[in-house]
Amino acid sequence: MKNTLLEHWRISTFRLAILFGVLFTLGNVALLSLIYWQTSSYLVHRIDDSIYGMASNFKNLTPDKVVREVDETLTYDLRRSNLYGLFTADGKVIAGNMKTFPKDLPIDGNIHQFAQLSISPYRSPANTTQTVNGLARALVQRLANGNILIIGRDFTQLAEIKTIILNALIGSGAVILFIGLLSGFALSLSPLRRINVIRATSRRIMQGELSLRMPLSSRHDELDMLSTIVNAMLEEIERLLTEVKSVTDTLAHDLRTPLTRLRLMLYRAQQQLAPDHPQQPFLENVLDETDSLLRRFRALLRISEIENHQRKSGFRSVNPEEVLRQLIELFEPLAEDASVNLMLQCEATSTIEADPDLLFEALSNLVDNAIKFTPAGGSVWIKLGQMNLVPRIDIIDTGCGIPVSEREAVLLRFHRSNTAQAHHHNKEGYGLGLSIVTAVMRLHGFSLQFQDTEIGTHLTVFCARE
Repeated sequence: MKNTLLEHWRISTFRLAILFGVLFTLGNVALLSLIYWQTSSYLVHRIDDSIYGMASNFKNLTPDKVVREVDETLTYDLRRSNLYGLFTADGKVIAGNMKTFPKDLPIDGNIHQFAQLSISPYRSPANTTQTVNGLARALVQRLANGNILIIGRDFTQLAEIKTIILNALIGSGAVILFIGLLSGFALSLSPLRRINVIRATSRRIMQGELSLRMPLSSRHDELDMLSTIVNAMLEEIERLLTEVKSVTDTLAHDLRTPLTRLRLMLYRAQQQLAPDHPQQPFLENVLDETDSLLRRFRALLRISEIENHQRKSGFRSVNPEEVLRQLIELFEPLAEDASVNLMLQCEATSTIEADPDLLFEALSNLVDNAIKFTPAGGSVWIKLGQMNLVPRIDIIDTGCGIPVSEREAVLLRFHRSNTAQAHHHNKEGYGLGLSIVTAVMRLHGFSLQFQDTEIGTHLTVFCARE
């Protein structure tokens, strides 16, 4: 679920829908806030005008008349929304519908807002004791005899309006955000599907299928524009690589026949000379160099054959342990001659889809290099294990190792590690073995990785399609 939301969040349509939802929510908050402010200002103004009007009825009245005026006014207040309170100087109730003097209410002749137990506007006329928590605005003044007169209006309705507007803000904001999220999710489904197709196609192209192209739709939108540009680039890259590859393959193929003839002629010339002829060593060296050239051309043609991606008919379910045991049988004599300890350690793993011959060839190159560049008395370990349900093959040696700076370069054609050449001048190699391994790994979709180690080289093959 988390990955799905993250994938949708990466789509600009989804983010825009969420952004618009947030903007609409903010706009809704601003609108309702403006409505509340305008309503509040209007009601406060009306209530204050009403309070000043009620207070004008008490001007120039004697204390006795003030009490009667309060009682008569409350008698005719059918809505029960007015507040009257006549208190002694020490806060005792004389008349009115206020039971107590509000705490900390200044007596300055101005209108103030305060919390109080207001009379419910929904009570029956006979029940004058039913009260609810609320707000009030009132004018407070001291009379000539020292008594305090409070004249005000119940302000609870404005607080209720505030609550209604706040609930509307929360409700409408949640609905808008939910609609925005739902709309963004729905609108991003189609782009996400197209991006997943583009991603899958890109991975296949990265694995060497340069004939593939990015899919196009009938919308002609920005994804199609980008795909069109990428397809044009791929066509040019494929053309250039095909030309370079065809030149290399043609040279390797066309030169192999003349070199084979040359070797045959040199061999005949050597056979025609006496065994003790002074030219025999020279011809022997020439034959060795010719054989070396032929092996290089065969390796180049082998890489080209593997990279064609046409050899997948031999793929089947393979038990990697069987392949590794065949490797041990093949290389044990070579390891004994080199005084190198060759060891195999296998754990139970799942089978893999692979061409067993190509896999054997790739692993043979790795094991051959490990034995070749490990000094006498050293060791080579071949380990089969499983990590996250993926079989992995580790080949570890105690040889000279490959510096981190050269690990990518040694996978290229004709590159030989400087460290290996410095430690083993007499070891024959053409810099094509790991290129063959890389081609086989790419064909299978496997991963070949260098692991950090203090001594020697540690290579890991993860047998799962990337």
